[in-house]
Amino acid sequence: MSTPTVDELIRYFASKYLASNGDAITQQTADSGCTAKTIVDAALTEADGYWDGAQGWFDGDTVTAALRGQPFHVRSSVTGALTLAKSLPVAPAAGDKYRLVLGGYRRSGTRLFGLQADGAHPEIQAVTGTNITGLTLKYLSAGLGEGTLSIFFDYSEMTLHIKEVGGSEYGNGIDVSSDVTDGVLYTADGNAFAIVDVTNSSLPGSDQTDTFVTSAPTGFLTPDVESYETSDATGGSTRYVWEIIHNNSATDPMIDLTARTGVPAGTATTIAVGESLGTGAGDFTATSLADWISGGMWVKNTTKTDCRYVTRRDGSKLYCAAVLWGAIAFDAGAEEIQPGDLIVGATSGAQAYVDQIVLTSGSWAGDDAAGTIIFKGWNGTAFQNDENIEVSSVTMAVADGASVLGHRGYTAVAWEAGDAIEPMADIDIGIDAPDGSGLYENPATGVAPDGVTFGDYPTFANGLSYGDLAAAAYNSVCKRLTVLDGMRIRSDVDMDVYLQWG
Repeated sequence: MSTPTVDELIRYFASKYLASNGDAITQQTADSGCTAKTIVDAALTEADGYWDGAQGWFDGDTVTAALRGQPFHVRSSVTGALTLAKSLPVAPAAGDKYRLVLGGYRRSGTRLFGLQADGAHPEIQAVTGTNITGLTLKYLSAGLGEGTLSIFFDYSEMTLHIKEVGGSEYGNGIDVSSDVTDGVLYTADGNAFAIVDVTNSSLPGSDQTDTFVTSAPTGFLTPDVESYETSDATGGSTRYVWEIIHNNSATDPMIDLTARTGVPAGTATTIAVGESLGTGAGDFTATSLADWISGGMWVKNTTKTDCRYVTRRDGSKLYCAAVLWGAIAFDAGAEEIQPGDLIVGATSGAQAYVDQIVLTSGSWAGDDAAGTIIFKGWNGTAFQNDENIEVSSVTMAVADGASVLGHRGYTAVAWEAGDAIEPMADIDIGIDAPDGSGLYENPATGVAPDGVTFGDYPTFANGLSYGDLAAAAYNSVCKRLTVLDGMRIRSDVDMDVYLQWG
């Protein structure tokens, strides 16, 4: 038994509208009448609201050059038209080609995008060599790094080699004495790769080197928080996105496959002497925050196992938002509670909006539904044990314990001087293995997917473990993004998930 190579872990887009697993993401065509913020397409025959929250991008063969490779996020939809979250660089023209991804019901045959090269996505637009004529980049793995990437053509040996950003040596290379389709260039350490096509007859007649400026894709799969999502009168939203992972080796398992999330820059530190933080909006001074970002980020208290959202940083001071999210257990559920409902404690007068319902037993039809309500936009009064939970003065269920505040599955507690703090990932991740038909949970904004447990996994040492991913097997990475009312938009939100095995 050998170990699968890094290129044999393939990651695919998921989408609920595909007819079967492995289908390509459907190419759509814009009609006339589009604006910079709307796409008109009569072929979108789905009901109003169907495409709400979808991600999309324009293909490399689209008519309007300024839109090639451009990502977008659908704010709302009606039959035949999409309204986007923010304006495109220009209005689409009739004939422009684009694609949409929504939910995670089925695995597509479209690979997740790797790094961009010179601002273009090789999967969407052709990226070709300037000095190494005949070279076309098709995919760049994230392990190559952001910066200046080098590819070298050795004329005498007829081989092609790659060196990752900041690397000191080239990899072993591939033979290009004849045409190559989907050739894999590995770095010297074998931990990163590029997929290329080579036309032998077009190669130069001498040694040549090409460099490409690589950058991480933005706006794809899990886009940056959009402006309209940060001013939600009900307190915010939770977004879920799936990516499907595949061991493409026909013979070898990926032993101890583990996932971790990206984390903003910043050295772990402590809360300064004499400082503290409650559950309301407040600030505190840390021992040192010299290399932390300016704000709009999550911070974790590793001493108290708690987290807060930081709206801004001023030197060594962090300003934190109030904790207005929480959870209340319930039982005796007789009327179904929906995301977005305003729930009221009949005795306490507590009020909050429902972000999602986690049903653990019983059913609404059987008048014995039980589980947990994740709430937001809380009015500051705690829900009490055994009080009726009402919506529009109708009793829906009964509280099974007092409400507890907290974000992202943590319980909010007071922070004190000396507590250890560190930057926290922007997303939580979980696992959703496919069912017997190869289907996955269908994630939707504000609806908790059944059977998926999310958590904070910033390191491989304490990462999300998949165990062994068998040869030719599929699984998924489930991403959860918690969007708070008033959340600051950051251009460097890191939605990446990193995987390793063996």
